[in-house]
Amino acid sequence: MRSPEILAPAGSMESLIAAVRCGADAVYLGGTMYSARSSAANFDLTQLREASDLCRLHGVGLHLAVNTLLTDTELPAFADYIRQAAPLVDACIVQDLGALRLMRALVPDMILHASTQMSIHTPEGAQEAASLGCSRVVAAREMPREDLAALCRLPVEVEVFVHGALCMSVSGQCSFSALAGGRSANRGACAQACRLPFRTPGGKNPAALSLKDLSLVEHVRELQDMGVSSFKIEGRMKRPEYVAAAVTALRMALAGEQPDLDTLQAVFSRSGFTDGYFTGKKRDMFGWRRKEDVQAGQQVLQSLQGLYAQERPVSELAFTMHLAPGIPAVLEASDPEGHAVTVSGEIPQIPQRSPLTEELLVKSMQKLGGSPYTFGGAVLDNPDSLFLSASQCNAMRREAAEAMNRLRIGAHTPECRVIPGSITLPDKRSPGMAADRLHVRTAAQYQAAAKCGGIVCIPLTLAEGCTPDASVWLEAPRIIADEAAYRKRLAALYQKGFRHLVCHNLADVRIGRETGFVLHGGFGLNTANRLTAEMLEDAGIADVTASIELRWARIRDLGRIVPVGAIVYGRLPMMLLRVCPIRAQEGCRWQKGCIMTDRTGRQFPLMCSGDYQELVNSEILWLADRMPAGLDYHDFYFTDESPARIPEVVAAYHNGGAAPEHRTRGLYEKGGLR
Repeated sequence: MRSPEILAPAGSMESLIAAVRCGADAVYLGGTMYSARSSAANFDLTQLREASDLCRLHGVGLHLAVNTLLTDTELPAFADYIRQAAPLVDACIVQDLGALRLMRALVPDMILHASTQMSIHTPEGAQEAASLGCSRVVAAREMPREDLAALCRLPVEVEVFVHGALCMSVSGQCSFSALAGGRSANRGACAQACRLPFRTPGGKNPAALSLKDLSLVEHVRELQDMGVSSFKIEGRMKRPEYVAAAVTALRMALAGEQPDLDTLQAVFSRSGFTDGYFTGKKRDMFGWRRKEDVQAGQQVLQSLQGLYAQERPVSELAFTMHLAPGIPAVLEASDPEGHAVTVSGEIPQIPQRSPLTEELLVKSMQKLGGSPYTFGGAVLDNPDSLFLSASQCNAMRREAAEAMNRLRIGAHTPECRVIPGSITLPDKRSPGMAADRLHVRTAAQYQAAAKCGGIVCIPLTLAEGCTPDASVWLEAPRIIADEAAYRKRLAALYQKGFRHLVCHNLADVRIGRETGFVLHGGFGLNTANRLTAEMLEDAGIADVTASIELRWARIRDLGRIVPVGAIVYGRLPMMLLRVCPIRAQEGCRWQKGCIMTDRTGRQFPLMCSGDYQELVNSEILWLADRMPAGLDYHDFYFTDESPARIPEVVAAYHNGGAAPEHRTRGLYEKGGLR
């Protein structure tokens, strides 16, 4: 069975060197723009070329993370960047569907990986990503072993995070940092607000939204048997010692040896490690960075530096030296892969004492320290017993090693077609008005919303007890826990008479399209530019609700492709959770009300949908007094409102009315996607 790739993070050149020297098969890094870890040191184009040469020389894959959301105004500069960066890397990790579409046009041979920011957690979602041009999917970190096994049975590569930090929210579905402080996780600028003090109602945990770090090192043989293609280590903002420890531990585990888990935990952890998502044991997943964790790290850093202090050999070099009267010396160097170089030196001399011997040549050629080669033998062709000094031999050896470096780098650099020309954003239609959409959660809310006019979007569980109507649409769950059951349920509701489905994930798009529904793009699809809107339209989406982090002007631009709407009222979703912090620490208290409280006393409702939870804003988005122009429809996002409150809100937006005491304007005016 083919051994999975060990994929290491490289937030700096030092971490890249540590990964390569400790035996990583591939590394991933980000540029100074378009990377979901903007606080890492990252690589400008000059540094990227240096990183590329190092990786090519060692036969290590180089993956470039361009996994942020992009706006229309950024796409021309992104196109220029990709044209320059693409020849230097082996694959690109992408979140934004518009960026994916653009890259397929500009660098058609580029290998594209669907980022974990795409929130892919089911086989149908993975297959939809593959149909859009991705050869690999980076699985959501929250997947249990059974779901990962199902993903690995597909004809697409699966990359799995096996070590490193865990976000509380599903990646790609967190707007906490953006809404709380204007720093968007979808731009790589997350402020990690979830690591700050939060209390559950019982107040037992001082950091109730902070998870321990993930470690599946002890499960790697099981993951290998599943067919996982790549073991990914999180940590582009971590030290090189951390990278070295994690790569070494994975190498040992794959070889059937016992890795040093104590050192791995010491170099960085938050109260230890968890495998709760993978095993389903979620009660002990929470932890934070303690004083003793920091002290443990300081104690092991120096010893870990020894793991990558020396150059890692890539090959043997065998040498043959040719000496003849009156012409420059010639040194040939070759490796076992068939690469060969030839360099010339000084003209050898008639010896005054002793000629160059094979023994002396071997001494010179063995001095390969500091290079990525080991000595593979030396042969001397010196029929006239001529003399060449040790310093002259050493200079030829160094030149031969450098020439072999260049040859190996070139041999490991694939061809990359780059299509020239400026890009033109699509512009297809004029905006128009459609009915408001009222998103509700309960039967009582549905009954109230149905009297307000417009479209009512309801969960699947609620639809099973409702009579189909043209003004009642299904809203897909944001997490699909059982894809086979979900497909069956959708088919039954279609047979019952429902015809419209609001989609939040690529799996919804694929299953809904195959079932026959008219599809509508929900906010979970993170539509941020016209190319994304066009790609979704091609996939069957009739209209889109824009990302809640876009400015109004950018949202209106989406309407040039498909009808576009925006959430204009409600508690905006801040986090999408697959482990309930209250249930895990205090037991389920859904009937009593679920509230998370931050260090300032602000209260954030936690909405439960059974298989997942949504943490929503403490303040209500209110735009009744400044409704934006140019949208095709408006989304009202009702969460914990009473049935009586729903018609009051709708009336206030149509006719004017009192605003709630705690309200926000959201990000539409200042923008989270800056």
